[in-house]
Amino acid sequence: MTPAQLDKARRLADAHGFSQVELVEARIEAVPLESGIADCVVSNGVINLAPDKGRALAEARRLMKPGGRLALADIVSGRPLVERTRRKTDLWAACIGGAIPRDSYFEAIEATGLRLEEVRENPYEFLTERALEACAKYGVVSVTLLAVLDGG
Repeated sequence: MTPAQLDKARRLADAHGFSQVELVEARIEAVPLESGIADCVVSNGVINLAPDKGRALAEARRLMKPGGRLALADIVSGRPLVERTRRKTDLWAACIGGAIPRDSYFEAIEATGLRLEEVRENPYEFLTERALEACAKYGVVSVTLLAVLDGG
């Protein structure tokens, strides 16, 4: 999160009376919280932007209690993006530049010890011509998933 995003999130939480919400400034790969404290870890497009997705997913797993859930929405591809495409800043801004193949994404989740319980494709529409071209070429789609940490 940028400082501006964090300030906005705090303003929104205050405006809506969410006193139980605590916002912590951190990188997704290293959250300064105790292990095993979360019933549910939620991510909306953040794993996609992490350079080391395995590390980000392992950190989410570390935070979860046994029986906890990982609920996320993200962008995945049907095949690997070529490096030239991955370097395009407008495709990173559209959350496409960080996309990895669907199977690799799901394998990375399961490698942390989580069990995929539900996966669904979202009716997400990209807007720019370059984003639409990348979607067509690489099979980029939005997915929502639920994964569970057994043992609860």
